[in-house]
Order: sequence, then structure tokens, then C-alpha cells
Amino acid sequence: MTHPPADSFSDSVLHPGTECSEGTILVVDDERVICDLLMELLSENHNYELLSAGDGETALQICSEREVDLVFTDLRMPGMGGLRLLAELKKIVPETPVVILTGYGSKEDVIQALRLGASNFLLKPNDVENVASIAEKILSMRQRERLGEELFQFFEEEQHCFILPSSLRYALPLIDFLTARLVVLGISSHAELKNIRLALDEALVNAVVHGNLEISSEMKGNTLTDLVRYDEEVRNRCLMPPFCSRKVIVKSQIDRKRAKFIVQDEGKGFDHRSLPNDFSNVDNLGSYGRGLLLIKTFMDEVTFNDSGNTITMVKNARAATKQSP
Repeated sequence: MTHPPADSFSDSVLHPGTECSEGTILVVDDERVICDLLMELLSENHNYELLSAGDGETALQICSEREVDLVFTDLRMPGMGGLRLLAELKKIVPETPVVILTGYGSKEDVIQALRLGASNFLLKPNDVENVASIAEKILSMRQRERLGEELFQFFEEEQHCFILPSSLRYALPLIDFLTARLVVLGISSHAELKNIRLALDEALVNAVVHGNLEISSEMKGNTLTDLVRYDEEVRNRCLMPPFCSRKVIVKSQIDRKRAKFIVQDEGKGFDHRSLPNDFSNVDNLGSYGRGLLLIKTFMDEVTFNDSGNTITMVKNARAATKQSP
């Protein structure tokens, strides 16, 4: 049965006897009786603010005007159906979870909805009783995510120190770990984060391969045969004394003003004093390598110890006006 004014009804209900909501849920269905049933089930034992809409257009307007934590939407509705509503919501509020309801049991529609970003689905009428448990799980996860983000209001400083074997297998996981909080702390934008990770990767490769394993970049050569020989030499020296016993020490210190990374190897080092201050001259690239060019370009400060086997890289926090949304 389709409720006559389905394209216009919109309600907001806060569970009686409560002062604060556990979250805002929007129920979208052109059948008013279904909306009422879902809202009744959701209101049991929970303090949700419950909204309803009889069509996709109204639901889209609600979500564009106010914050909604979770949307339950029917697939088949006059005008804008559930799939189109889902696609539009992912454009304007991509972080809002959407659960699809369908009374037709079309596997194709459900699969398409999941591919478009739906968080879950319910089959009417059999799965309707599960609406409350699904809402509780999704909103609980969403609340934890928000609290995790808010937690960084109280962040002051973190420091880490890793002593690694002369192997590159841990490089990428370590870089992910050390840089995981740079964006939320305002140290970098998402675009800059990729560059910072690339600079750290170059520093770790230099420490392991050129520092501890004492393999020069010239050994790579210019041919595929040279590159195969180079990779084989790296693998061999990882198992060969004294190279295999050498360690790479990686330290990080991050606060609200900057991120500081130190990478130290146990190799002989190099004469860093011969490095040019300006890498803009392309003639330098063949002599000093792309790694140092990338590090100098992507980091705000780059220094070496006297022996050249320790590099310190600093990325300063971005100005508040430049922070990514």
C-alpha cells in the first residue's frame, strides 16, 4: 500500500524522556506504514533522533541541510529511487552510511547498491526486525571514529624508535605507521603526505642499500641485466657478514608544530658536504641521485651528521588557513 502524500511527508521524532540523541537516523520509504514501523523499532531502547522522508528528493534535501548519521532507504520509490539517492548521497556526504531496504529481493539491485557504497541491506519484510541491531552496530562504529578524531584535540607529542635489520621488507609498513597521523594533526595535506612517504622511503633505501650493505647506485647500471645483478647483490649482502648484522635506527618525534624523522645506518657514511645547496641544476642528478633530490624537495629541513650516516628530516606544520578540509 502506498501512502497518498508519500512525496511530501517528513517527520522528526526524539525518543521521549531523553535529553540527548545517540544519533540521527533518516528513514526513506514511500510507504508510510513501513516508515512508521521502522521508526518504532528504532526507537525501542535507543535515544535516536528519527527523521522520515517519502521520496529520494526530500531525503537528499534533508541530508544537504543537516547532519544525518545513518540512512535507511527503500530501493523502489517513485521519482528518485534508492540507488540514485545512494549515488547522490555519496557525492555530498560520502561518510554517511546508507542501508538499502528492498521488498523485491533483487540480487542485482543489492549488489549494485553495495558497489555504490551501501553499508548493508535488509529484505522486507523478513529482515525488518534486524533494523535496530544494524543501526546500533553502524552508529557505534561511527561514534568511535568521531571520538578518535576528537581525541587529537588533546594531542601533544609522540615519539618512536625502531631498530631494524638491513632489509627493506619493513620499510613501507613502518612509513605508514609513522605518517598515519600527519594529516589529522595538520602537518601535511593528503597530497603532501604522499611526498613525505616517498622521501622517507628514499631515506630508508639509502640507509639499507647504500649505507649498511655498501652497494653504490652506480651498480644499477643502465640495462635490465645490470638491474637483475644489482637486485641479486642486495639479496646476497642481506645474508652476508658483516653487512647482515648492521642495523637501521629510525626515530620520529611529532608534535603540533612539526614532524621530525631521523634515519641512521651503521655504514661508512658519505661526504655530505659536497652536496649542492640547490638541486635545480639537472646536471647534479647523475652525481647525487634522485633520492636526495626528492628528500630535499619534499622536506622543509634536511641535515646530516658529520660522518654522513644519519639524516634528519623535518616537515613543519601547515598554516591553519592552508589545511585541507
